[in-house]
Amino acid sequence: MDAPEARYLERDGALLAYQVVGNGAADVLWVGEAAQHWDLAWTDPDIHALYERAAPWSRTVQMQMRGLGLSEAISYFPTFEQQADDVLAVLDAAGMQRATLVGSLTTCGAICVAAAKAPERVSGVVLFKPIPCGPLHPNALEHGWTAEAAAEYAAGWRAAVAAWGTGASFDMWDPMCATPYNRRLIGLLERCSSTPAYARGYVENALGLDYTGFLPSVQAPTRVLYPPTGNEPEAVTRRAAELIPGATFHTLTPTPRGASVGEAYLEVWLHLQEAVTGVRQVGGSDRFLGTVLFTDIVGSTELLARVGDARYRELRDGHEREVRLQVEESGGRLLNVTGDGTLSLFDGPTKAVRCADAICRSARGAGVDVRAGVHTGEVERTSHDVTGLSVHIGARISALAGPGEVFVSSTVRELVAGSGLEFEQRGSRVLKGVPGTWTVYALAGVTDHPARLPAEPSLETALDRVTLRTARVAPWAMRTAMRAGNAVQRYRARSRSGLA
Repeated sequence: MDAPEARYLERDGALLAYQVVGNGAADVLWVGEAAQHWDLAWTDPDIHALYERAAPWSRTVQMQMRGLGLSEAISYFPTFEQQADDVLAVLDAAGMQRATLVGSLTTCGAICVAAAKAPERVSGVVLFKPIPCGPLHPNALEHGWTAEAAAEYAAGWRAAVAAWGTGASFDMWDPMCATPYNRRLIGLLERCSSTPAYARGYVENALGLDYTGFLPSVQAPTRVLYPPTGNEPEAVTRRAAELIPGATFHTLTPTPRGASVGEAYLEVWLHLQEAVTGVRQVGGSDRFLGTVLFTDIVGSTELLARVGDARYRELRDGHEREVRLQVEESGGRLLNVTGDGTLSLFDGPTKAVRCADAICRSARGAGVDVRAGVHTGEVERTSHDVTGLSVHIGARISALAGPGEVFVSSTVRELVAGSGLEFEQRGSRVLKGVPGTWTVYALAGVTDHPARLPAEPSLETALDRVTLRTARVAPWAMRTAMRAGNAVQRYRARSRSGLA
């Protein structure tokens, strides 16, 4: 799945950005946070995987508030009313009559106001760590804050936005994710989403807001999600569930230390799926039929010894770039690069085999011998990777190939029959750790066009052609003729049996 193009909607003289992802039956609108940029979000493979998981069951609109991310910069902070009206306007622009609304932290208020204003447009609400009353509001102590927690939370966010552009906001968002890599990623998002001055004003404004008065008017089924590894006090987030009629409060699984942004959001997506479809994917993974392509540099140690460290690194980097290019141009996705090998995923074997052949030929032209293996079977998606026995089978088959060879399983050979790919059998093999014996095949030829049947004159008669033409232009006449013919056949059958 490719990142969708940004769409724009004019609101009070400024352009509001949104994207539409997926083609499922359920409509969802997700309002992004301050440190968010929907184009850049797709560069995180775990977030990309979440979009792909949701695409079959949802059509999701991702929008950004005025002044943030892809939306046009503004010189003021929009009110709750303006933000709620923007949400409803984007629903109209996307052709959504009724949708589940999703917000997180500072965007939860706009979601709740929109749901209260237009209950007929909202089928459900999912709030991820909402703060219905900010720590700097005079009523903060009435809505879950202690004086100490309020002061500490406000000071933490002020320090984060003072260092805007460095990724420091992750320390407040979820410390478990605040790895150096994630800080660099969020730093990029911060710099591209808002100026430091606007970010400081936006956060300062959010810290002093109170939307508790709107919550009792939210009529849609609502889930309030609380991440225990965040910095928000549980009592503050739980307050939203207490004030929304019938809302449910859910404590999420603690975020594992070092998790990516997409991994931290996985359980939120699972709750959203359950809220929308009534079904929750067990274990956060899904199984599907996929094709894995493995490549490996043959004799890498010998090549290193022959050409030296610098030249070998140059050759390997060039080969990795070529693999990535060939895979992407063939419609696959490079999932993993480990040492001298790669793992890619395709939705079908024909493209994978042709890609493997192109990779091997390109590598040989650059002075590198590469082998490849392709297998199709059920795999399990976990975050941006795939696992399962089929993955191990593909790796074992690849290891059997020689320099420049592409080996495939019998499953692949059967599925690509007639595609213009030719194979020769290389015998039955025992694959380490895999039950049974496996017949493997080597790619022997690639043609641009699949095999064609010899030309042969049609058996259509003149009457056949008249019948077909009549069926296209006057189907009612054909139905009348068919009913008459069937009546005659029934009369003749009864006559032969003496019943007429």
